[in-house]
Amino acid sequence: MRIAFLIAGAVLLGALLWRLGPAQIIDAVGRIRWYVLPVLCLGGAHQVVRALALRACVLRAGILRYRDALAIRLSGEAIQSLTFTGPIVAEPTKAWLLTRRGLTLREGFAATLTEYLIYTFVTAVMSVIGLLYLIVRFDPPAMLRGIAIGVVCACAAFLIASAIAIARRFYLIGTIIAWLARAGVLRGRLTPDMTWINQMEDLLLLVLRDSPGRFVMVAAIEIAAQALLVVELFWLFRALGVTASGWSAFVVEASVKFFEFAFVFVPLQLGVSEGAYALVCGIMSLPLTAGFAVAFVRRARSLVIAAAGLVVMAVITRRRR
Repeated sequence: MRIAFLIAGAVLLGALLWRLGPAQIIDAVGRIRWYVLPVLCLGGAHQVVRALALRACVLRAGILRYRDALAIRLSGEAIQSLTFTGPIVAEPTKAWLLTRRGLTLREGFAATLTEYLIYTFVTAVMSVIGLLYLIVRFDPPAMLRGIAIGVVCACAAFLIASAIAIARRFYLIGTIIAWLARAGVLRGRLTPDMTWINQMEDLLLLVLRDSPGRFVMVAAIEIAAQALLVVELFWLFRALGVTASGWSAFVVEASVKFFEFAFVFVPLQLGVSEGAYALVCGIMSLPLTAGFAVAFVRRARSLVIAAAGLVVMAVITRRRR
């Protein structure tokens, strides 16, 4: 299935390249030139800020140095970007790396999942705002409008369900895992230890429910990380000669967020990003080639960061704790 996703993404990439014209795409990408340096800096800054969020999710004060949090963040990003596994392997890897810095495995999982969930909350809110504006302001075709409304409803349902689970201190993760175990999906060596999982979820809820100040701080950090991506997109539009306001950059960034999660198992979002950016740019009367070029350049930036993450992971896994 994962290979099928990759093949489908490659086919979509080829179809878009043919439809938009290779010459136009090459010309658009060629306009970036030295603008790629700020793009690399902003993409790197996004990871730097998210490392702050990860460190803030560790409950024991002083145990995790910031440089270690950044190294772990980059390592997880490399795995998520370059493999078919997405966060399914990237997040447990970060939890394991945290154990090499003095945390228990339970604390490591709680910290990584807390950061990932708050990041997802912020992303879902962005998607709702961006897509609602897209629907109201640009009145897309009926099929696209229906998809956008469906995504908005899905994001809203996720946020509401999460808020209820947090407020009622309901073990949502444990409930899902227990259901998978009863359904026979998790059995044998994969049979979960529900006591351990519930204890881990207790640590997670210490941030999400019992420490509102910490929750707000982490959410603010995640918002800052997302703002850097909006600035990066605005900078890329400027490099491409596209007249787009900061708000337009936000709407595009927010509207394509859903595709990151829907196709999370496609390495580097091959083909998916180009299609998503081109689609949203088309709805907003922005050049389709600009959307394709933005996705292409961002993928190159992600490859550079992922390569750095592989090097960092090799270093920190060799180093003795």
